[in-house]
Amino acid sequence: MSTPSSPAASRRSVLTAAAAAGGAALIPAGFVTLAASPAHADDLLLATDFSTGTTEGWAGRGAASVAVDPEQRLLITGRTATWNGAAIDITAHVEVGVRYQLKVFLRLPAGETAADLRTTVQRDTAGASSYDGVVWNTAVTDAEWTEFSGTYSISQAADRLQFYVESASSLTPILLDAFTLTRITEPEIQDLMPLKDFLADHFTLGCAVEPPEVVGKPAELLAKHFAQVTTGNQMKPESIQPTEGVFDFSKADQIVDFAEANGMRIWGHTLLWHNQTPAWWFLDADGEPLQNTRAHQQLILSRLETHVNAVAAHYGDRVWAWDVVNEVVDPEQADGLRHSRWYEIFDGPKYIEKAFKIARKAFPRKVKLFINDYNTEFPDKREAMFNLVQHLKCEGAPVDGVGHQAHVDYKRDPKLLGETIDLFRELGVLQTITELDVSVSDYMEESLPATPPERLIAQGWYYKELFDVLRERADDLESVTMWGLYDAVSWLRTWPVRRPHEAPLFFDDRLQAKSAYWGVVDPSKLEPPTA
Repeated sequence: MSTPSSPAASRRSVLTAAAAAGGAALIPAGFVTLAASPAHADDLLLATDFSTGTTEGWAGRGAASVAVDPEQRLLITGRTATWNGAAIDITAHVEVGVRYQLKVFLRLPAGETAADLRTTVQRDTAGASSYDGVVWNTAVTDAEWTEFSGTYSISQAADRLQFYVESASSLTPILLDAFTLTRITEPEIQDLMPLKDFLADHFTLGCAVEPPEVVGKPAELLAKHFAQVTTGNQMKPESIQPTEGVFDFSKADQIVDFAEANGMRIWGHTLLWHNQTPAWWFLDADGEPLQNTRAHQQLILSRLETHVNAVAAHYGDRVWAWDVVNEVVDPEQADGLRHSRWYEIFDGPKYIEKAFKIARKAFPRKVKLFINDYNTEFPDKREAMFNLVQHLKCEGAPVDGVGHQAHVDYKRDPKLLGETIDLFRELGVLQTITELDVSVSDYMEESLPATPPERLIAQGWYYKELFDVLRERADDLESVTMWGLYDAVSWLRTWPVRRPHEAPLFFDDRLQAKSAYWGVVDPSKLEPPTA
């Protein structure tokens, strides 16, 4: 088998010349760095290509060892756990509220089987460690180099930041090359009509964010265009109570504090979900899985009540609405319900009713309680959700509203979502669009080599048609929330496969308005759609 050439080889002379031009003497030997670039250009802060024959600041993580091979790539061996790999300290280069690009090329040594690899930053503050995914699980083989490139920022100062390579499950050796850390020089936020103002007479426009989006330029963009925020991950069970009885509101509070300071409403997401819930919720005192017994049902309800009470005590009515129950519908099941661990323990949907009653008792009356799910624009899911909500209302469950996630693509008929809103009007519940994004992929697992301009135009026209449908039903909608502030932070970049050029939101990687924005605000500025 021939060995793929190193991705760093073609640019080593460029980096060496740049280092000679300035700055390299200020950091340890073996690093290649650049002096500050002009304000209009991104700044290359750190790069390693192993041309010196040394590890250039990289070290083994855990049991792993690192060494430079004869072809000047970093070889990582001796991994005995998935988190073992290679790490480099980036603390000195990263500031709060600034966005960076972290890029590295990975490959497996010849003869090794495929493995899912990922890149992560360990963030150490006051003796505690957090782990920020940069690029999630991506399949890598021994046949070619795979680029891992992601945007990274921090919302609070850290004592140490360590970028590292690990795996999802495999313990295979890894080859690493051509690492760069680049500071993204932000353009000014455009002087445009704020989306929230344009839509204010129809419904509140919201956005789901993480802590890095409430500092720096992203925060400026967020405050300008949105009137409501959802905590994307930081109010989920695993974030609030990772260990039983140990509650952590710090990251969620960063978002809540920002929202309140900017006069924005806050949406809570989520209290009960089958996903992103710590394993201990579903284990007994001996560490065994909970069973369908009265004692175990009472145990898990007690845990839920403790969790909800703690959340309610912390936030009260500062959070105006909550997704109490998330993604419990499955139209492929005979009863239309997801057969999750919650369902199995109760042998049915009784836990859903219980969750709403627990939440109603815990939160002030003015706080609205929602059930939330995806694909409710499709007739089968729509019917299953309608039947469930109707049943819950008949049982006296205090369901105030229904959230339609609306993760759609640019070819899905916008009228489907309108038909769903029309149907739920019959139940007399509040309705909201909770997680809107519009994929430009032709199918779910398409990974584009670049974002096709013609699809962005088509997406702009789609947003125009979709918001026409939503505005026509403004009397039935409390709010419409985008699932992400700008394309680079969209979950669709990594799900269901790595899709680095997916672009589902109003603003691009540079925080600039796309055709999607103009489709809502002024369709006359859109280019004609292509055939």
